[in-house]
Amino acid sequence: MLEVQPKDSRGYFMLPQAPEDAGYYVYGNVGGRPNTGRLAQYAHPRLLALIFYIEREWQAIDDRKFGIGNISIAGGAEYDGHATHQNGVEMDIRPVRKDTLVGPAARLTRFDAAYDREATTNLIRLFAEQPMVRIIYFNDDHVQRAIGGARVRSAARHDDHFHVEIWRSP
Repeated sequence: MLEVQPKDSRGYFMLPQAPEDAGYYVYGNVGGRPNTGRLAQYAHPRLLALIFYIEREWQAIDDRKFGIGNISIAGGAEYDGHATHQNGVEMDIRPVRKDTLVGPAARLTRFDAAYDREATTNLIRLFAEQPMVRIIYFNDDHVQRAIGGARVRSAARHDDHFHVEIWRSP
């Protein structure tokens, strides 16, 4: 049988890695090994649906791609010291850049000149408006105030990405 998209023992699919005309790109690694980010991108079906919805909404307002990193490894085991990212309901996303750079070199923090706060706020707002989103972590207090409602909170080591978690069940 031909496997169209990798699927793990939980029935979670790997996020498509390079779909044509997608509004996102993928990044990351597992255990510090280059080009292994795909191994940590198994998502609960509800999270995949959210990603596909947001990326289409994003493309309607911005032509830049946003970067998706850690979700979950196959089977949901702990990896790289993550206490989270085991249930396929959480993902990391890079802040939006002022340029169109993608891939490993596109990493930046909220303190870098290339950081586009307005676009990042718009992207985070798309997630925050969805009822299935439980919490978003990102340390830019300007973004937190712009979104309001305590939907976006600070957390350690969340200056170079924001973390989106959905509710496990509707």
